[in-house]
Amino acid sequence: MKKSKVLAFVLSVCLIGALFTGCTSQNANTSPTPGTNSPVAGDPKVASSYDDVFEALSAAANSGYDYYGANISFNGAMREEMATMADGAASAPAAAPPMDGDNLTSNDKGSNYSDTNVQVDGVDEADIVKTDGEYIYVLRKNNLLIFKADGENTTLVSTVKVAESDSETADGRYVSEYASELYVSGDTAIVLLSYYSSGPYDEKPYTDGDIEGPVYDEDNTVSKAAFYDISDRANPVHKAELGQDGYLQTSRLIDGTLYLISNYYIYNWDQENDGTYVPRMYTGEERTLVGADTISIMPAPFITSSSYTVIGAYDVDAGTLKTSQSLLGGGTTVYMTDSMLYVASSTSVQTQSDPYKDSVYTVIDYTMESVTGITSFDVTDGGLTLDASGEVPGRINDQFSMDAYDGTLRLVTTTYASSWSEYIDEDKDFVNYIWDESPSANALFVLDDGLDIIGSVENLAEDEQVYSARFDGTIGYFVTFRQVDPLFAVDLSDPTNPTVLSELKITGFSEYLHLYGENRLFGLGMNADEEGRTNGMKLVMFDTTDPTDVTVKHSLALESYYSAALYNHKAILIAPAKDIIAFPTDSGYDIYGYSEADGFVKKATIGALEWSGDSRGLYIGDYAYIIDYEHLTVLDMVSFELLKTLSF
Repeated sequence: MKKSKVLAFVLSVCLIGALFTGCTSQNANTSPTPGTNSPVAGDPKVASSYDDVFEALSAAANSGYDYYGANISFNGAMREEMATMADGAASAPAAAPPMDGDNLTSNDKGSNYSDTNVQVDGVDEADIVKTDGEYIYVLRKNNLLIFKADGENTTLVSTVKVAESDSETADGRYVSEYASELYVSGDTAIVLLSYYSSGPYDEKPYTDGDIEGPVYDEDNTVSKAAFYDISDRANPVHKAELGQDGYLQTSRLIDGTLYLISNYYIYNWDQENDGTYVPRMYTGEERTLVGADTISIMPAPFITSSSYTVIGAYDVDAGTLKTSQSLLGGGTTVYMTDSMLYVASSTSVQTQSDPYKDSVYTVIDYTMESVTGITSFDVTDGGLTLDASGEVPGRINDQFSMDAYDGTLRLVTTTYASSWSEYIDEDKDFVNYIWDESPSANALFVLDDGLDIIGSVENLAEDEQVYSARFDGTIGYFVTFRQVDPLFAVDLSDPTNPTVLSELKITGFSEYLHLYGENRLFGLGMNADEEGRTNGMKLVMFDTTDPTDVTVKHSLALESYYSAALYNHKAILIAPAKDIIAFPTDSGYDIYGYSEADGFVKKATIGALEWSGDSRGLYIGDYAYIIDYEHLTVLDMVSFELLKTLSF
């Protein structure tokens, strides 16, 4: 691909607090070819000085990148309708691999209590409710509540105010702080906080064209981790508070190291003031700029917004910062194993041909294609170092679209491309456009440890897009949808030659897939008619005994239309050993069981006392505990009789 200057081509305008689409453009003799290793080419560059960072920002702005754009990954709330063309894929037989203990579920490993439902075993994810099997920790209304879990004798042992909500400082600044999620690691509780401050402002308004408004001082958005000593559960003690610039994106906890990932947006930068364009790390009230050598600059096409992904590694026991890395160009999807952290960044790349003549016209052909960049960091032994980068065609749906296995990274994407031609009549000063079809499809790519593509299967599911994915060793499963729900099973035993084994089509779709015991795959999603109109939620259990012929073992249509678990895997409790599949709905909290003979059977519904989408369920020993916005409800695990309700 010939590199050249970038054309201004704005796809969208940002909305604060949302995800955004972005694009870049470049001249090329031909458009990028799906399946090649470098649709946009280039690796992140480690900055040698802050000047390198400033120059990259300035080059992006001057070249016409979408300043307010940002990278986007599909989620349940933001779906794009896309026209496609696709080929069917032939299947090849392969035996299903036996499931080991790690694949049963992240909720239920035969222990006496349930954990947060996470993607990768041993890699904890923050949530609003945690348990260590003896106590239950709840984050509500900026308070940390600790309950002694003892069935009917469950009691609240302490309440700690962990954030101050909205306030105004003595110097006139507006401050907002709220607690979002937490971890519990031994005798330490870690509360994740989002902090924002702005003002004071000059009473004399500025004027920008027809727009008038007050002049605000520097805005400041910080993601924080507050560490509490909970060795005495009745008397938690605040011991440290650390932070980093940006909105909290996600986090992980591995063997006593907390990884905090934030998105830091900058809007005005001044070369004379490094603090206007370089992220900062915080220890209490002290703040320090990150070192230039910890900033990696993504290739130009991915700097579609002036944003960073900031990653801080914190020692939980010591309550100190161990190290940090910042990625200029940012990313919106994070996947992590016990040894690697992957940041994915999706954007669109426009290419154009050299001008050529057609009759009286000068013609330029354009192509717009989606592409996802992936940057990996080595986190072995609690470290954090830049490792590799690569690109694949298409956009990923969520973190479950990525999976590391045996030295490879597998990704499922929805690919999209549009093309058009510009016909220019210079004599008559007239321009006409001819648009071609805009094909989209779906693909699975396999990358080596250097994040180069070594295998792929492409052009799957015409006119559809990926809604969910799950990997089980050498088999990958993913669901696409527009009118029907194809569940693809792909053989990945030869990473250089992924092969579609089967394609099961049913109405509706699964937003979340979960490995459920031996040769079973559970799906939580939406039911739909033949025209693709949704009409309520649906549970489905797939039989994956023969991946060349995956079938539906059981399904159940629900009256509910919404659950937080459709879009947040941490909201669902799945414990095959306890015969429980439980999640919040729009009418309360539902608990189901599953058997080979009877399929899905509802065991209980906890009415909406003060229901919210943030309800959680867990079990400890012989008791189930349901936590809604204002109550903790205790149930008998056998009869599901309501035993006790505590109000916060």
